[in-house]
Amino acid sequence: MTYGEEHAEAQDRTAALFEELDAAIAALPAKPSLWPDELEDLWDRAQEEPGIPLTDEQRQHFAARRARWEASFRVQRSLRSLRKAVERGEPLDHPRAAALAELCVHAGVGGYDHIWLLSALGRPRGEDALTRLVKDESVSEGDRREAREWLAKLRRPEYEARAARPTDSEELLLPKVVSDLTSGWAGGWEIEDEPTPERFAQARAILEALLPDQRLASEEPPTWEGKWIEDAEDRPAWLEVQMVLVPLMPDARLVTRERLIWAWYECERLNIDLEDTNPEAFAERWTARIAARLARGMLEWLWREGCFAPWSLDLAMRYIDRNVAVADATRLLTEAAEAGSQWGSTTGGRPGPS
Repeated sequence: MTYGEEHAEAQDRTAALFEELDAAIAALPAKPSLWPDELEDLWDRAQEEPGIPLTDEQRQHFAARRARWEASFRVQRSLRSLRKAVERGEPLDHPRAAALAELCVHAGVGGYDHIWLLSALGRPRGEDALTRLVKDESVSEGDRREAREWLAKLRRPEYEARAARPTDSEELLLPKVVSDLTSGWAGGWEIEDEPTPERFAQARAILEALLPDQRLASEEPPTWEGKWIEDAEDRPAWLEVQMVLVPLMPDARLVTRERLIWAWYECERLNIDLEDTNPEAFAERWTARIAARLARGMLEWLWREGCFAPWSLDLAMRYIDRNVAVADATRLLTEAAEAGSQWGSTTGGRPGPS
């Protein structure tokens, strides 16, 4: 088969997929109205007890729901086939595909396959549609959350390109002593067989530089015990902010006022529910938050290395007092107390520099 014949065959396939999706959308039953809780409970029971007595009205409601689900499945299957065609690089009408996917989002059918098709379409069609969807209040919260995640993934090359730019003309917001950290926001180091005194001295200098002048009103950094996908409905907004900040400023040396202000506008584009109403307040909050994450990583490194010198315990208590990295500062004190009890010394373990 020649290239022209293969191309024509691929066009025929995608044309058939569009026809299939058009037909599936046209055949969608009307979206049922919201059910009262008792009808929802009855639906769940009916799935487990097929012979459960139902009124004619209840049967009609259930039949309408089944019809809608079956039609939605046909739409979902067509969307998935279109996405695979895009991923294979087959000739495709991208504007039409994006319009149909967006239509399916508004219709509330297709699982997340409509969002995934838009992400596969990429820039500009898919990105433009996702940008509209994340701000559309008529779209379900779950679809907006999924659209936001994939929009951030599509825009990640932009974040990484900005991260690669030099910071010469930008205002650095973290102390110079932490600018050499290249281990990311965790701020610690790999556990070593015999860390040098210079290593402990550097950790001490970093923690002293990162300690805020006064107690923070709320503990930093915030923590979340959930899982990104399984607990998506409870995902905090600050976690979504990190979809932008982590690739934009992966290292401490890249945390600048200019990049944080740019990130605020980017989070606005993604329609992330920001705590701050202006970019300057956002920059201030996230400078403190990133500093707290760096301190948390350094405190963790100290207790894992068994560094229970008086200076490290003093810093741990001061961090607790300032409401920063409280869990790891507490862990350092706890490990020190246990080591002291075990060995009869209040500074048991590896002492580090005095």
